Amino acid sequence: MRILIRWGITAVAVFVAAQLVPGIELREGLASLLIVSAILGLVNAVLGTVLRILSIPFLIITLGLFAIVINMVVLWVTTAFTDRIEIEGFWAYFWAALIVSIVTLVLRIALPDGE
Repeated sequence: MRILIRWGITAVAVFVAAQLVPGIELREGLASLLIVSAILGLVNAVLGTVLRILSIPFLIITLGLFAIVINMVVLWVTTAFTDRIEIEGFWAYFWAALIVSIVTLVLRIALPDGE
């Protein structure tokens, strides 16, 4: 059940970012949104974790702001795996990473997943 809640949270976060950030094109339809959020979750779980561990000194020095760069890389790799989402330009990646992070944080606080 927990994985479905997290998947839904990620899907909402991607949808919000796609609506707010110019330069993000998300294919129409719920299926595309769910596929993109599943890929994003998998890439984040594997690559995001490795990058966070390797960049601990940068995260400490920047007081956690380097996490945005990590999230941008995770989004970039996600767009490389699927053609259902396209993000154009540095600033679109930046704002998308920031919005996805904030929406995910707020929804995980509002909807605890039983941890």
